[in-house]
Amino acid sequence: MRPHSLADHPLCDAPPLATEFPVDRAPAGRRLGVVTSVPRGRALFWQGEHQGHNIEVLQGVIRAVRLLENGNRQVLAFFWPGDIVRPSQASCQHFTAEAVTPCRVVKYDPAEGVCTLTDPCGAHQVLKELLSLVVTIGQNNSIGRVASLLLQIRSHLPSDPRRPNALQLLLPRADMADHIGTSLETVCRALAEFKARRLIELPTRKTIRFLDLKGLSQLAAGCGACD
Repeated sequence: MRPHSLADHPLCDAPPLATEFPVDRAPAGRRLGVVTSVPRGRALFWQGEHQGHNIEVLQGVIRAVRLLENGNRQVLAFFWPGDIVRPSQASCQHFTAEAVTPCRVVKYDPAEGVCTLTDPCGAHQVLKELLSLVVTIGQNNSIGRVASLLLQIRSHLPSDPRRPNALQLLLPRADMADHIGTSLETVCRALAEFKARRLIELPTRKTIRFLDLKGLSQLAAGCGACD
């Protein structure tokens, strides 16, 4: 995990997000929402802050980050287009939500009864992700964790229009490391190993081409990897 102090965050004094236009979410039983553009790196809300709206991701990626007392951070989860970052049932949020990429989101009031099986609160959302992550970390070495994360995010990655069969690797390597509990160097080493084994190609630093899903799945399952 890398140092990431809330007090030293470069965007603490950033101006408010720019409102674009209202959007009607009534077909799903929701109130009128507002579509907002969020620059890369901007916080949508801070850990410890009250946040009472649903935030639906229309475009881009948002990360849920827990800022620790020692200045480190843990990336708890990622939210992709179609996902909804929900408010916490508690009086304040337990994590900071930041834009990994330039994003467009829509904010609207949640339905009555903030926490249900179909509408879990934000804390329960992240807890579900963390339980899955704990299983992955417990069953895999660091190489297997990287393979598992690539397979997990693959369906969310958009195509690269300039490179056939390539996808845009939207997550920075540092975010990948902070999510699966390893170092940036280990993530880079794992990607280089996957490339050498012809499991993936990396046409650029921000694009990826999957060549052997079965081979990656075997690594994710703990077969054929060494830490």
